[in-house]
Amino acid sequence: MTAKRMLIALAVIAFISPAQAQAPIKIGGLLETSGFLASLGKPGLDGAQLAVDEVNAKGGIKGHIFYHNNVNTESDTNKSVTATKRLIEQDAVVGIIGAMNSGSSFAIIDTIQNAQMPVIANGGSRGIVLPPETKQWIFLAPLTDVLVQSVMMEDMKKKGINKIALLNADSGFGTSGRSELEKRASYYGITVVMQETFGSSDKDMTPQLTKIRGSDAQATVIWATGPGQAIATKNYRQLDIKGPLYLSHAANDFNYLRLAGEAADGILIPSSKLYVVDDLSPSDPQRSVIASFSGAYEKKYGQKPSTFAANGYDAMKMMIAAIEKGAADKTKIRDAIEGTKDYVGVTAIYSYSPTDHFGAQASSVTLLSVKDGKFVIAK
Repeated sequence: MTAKRMLIALAVIAFISPAQAQAPIKIGGLLETSGFLASLGKPGLDGAQLAVDEVNAKGGIKGHIFYHNNVNTESDTNKSVTATKRLIEQDAVVGIIGAMNSGSSFAIIDTIQNAQMPVIANGGSRGIVLPPETKQWIFLAPLTDVLVQSVMMEDMKKKGINKIALLNADSGFGTSGRSELEKRASYYGITVVMQETFGSSDKDMTPQLTKIRGSDAQATVIWATGPGQAIATKNYRQLDIKGPLYLSHAANDFNYLRLAGEAADGILIPSSKLYVVDDLSPSDPQRSVIASFSGAYEKKYGQKPSTFAANGYDAMKMMIAAIEKGAADKTKIRDAIEGTKDYVGVTAIYSYSPTDHFGAQASSVTLLSVKDGKFVIAK
């Protein structure tokens, strides 16, 4: 926790009468604010902190004020494990939010399971929580790769696309997405005719995309996070590859729009509804929740929230709701998360169970495109 946030928390405590004041509750964070995925972790941290500040502004839960002890993992898997051990053994947290990437989320699983610490992770790979019977303590808040791929491939099916090329990063997110796509494509009558990989720090994907251009693929999928997906998009346009270009849900981010520039126009992204809230039906249960979150975030931080901010916010809100039910008992907190039903969040509507630690429901996903540098609902 920064000195500024500590002062805010102490100021809130000062307004609570001695009779109401209770011991503070600590929630740990593994959100990276430096490293190659800081563009994910920083807004995730801001979203999580907004959720904490909102609860504390109302006096906390039953007099308990919340502290969010975030440790910058620097997008490094080894440092993620070290940070997790510190939060558990030294900081005495009752739950953890993060990490924001799949690689770090995979890395901490053994530590989490051995310590029996409830975690709501923000990596997008289903493997983080599979199988749930051996990963009882970890849950997901983002849209998962399989969930968004189903929406993406339904769109391909409607367009008569049955041959695709896949370019994925060699990260945990990228390889998991590749595995799931290759495994499920045949369900939609689709064949992956070309698959290429790039490194997360690569600056040019032209060689891989040149091979894809020479294939008989009718569409291309880029599955990655961070700057690499924007570089690949530019290379795709420079090579004048024909056919639709689909990206993973990690591209529904303002940083991607900024880095890809006009090359992003016309891409297709299975996404949450965050960026198109004004176009949602008044009857959509997420509309008012998204609008409220977006207004509060912009007021606090002076900018519009990204999907990663929403992920951090949802994860923290659900963790606090579980703590309200389970107090400081970690087993009861875990059970409360697993018992969450029809929770209307910003990213998704969530329902967990002993056999489903993904949470996000299919009705939460929509297909977006980009027009003149802005996200729009795909036609």
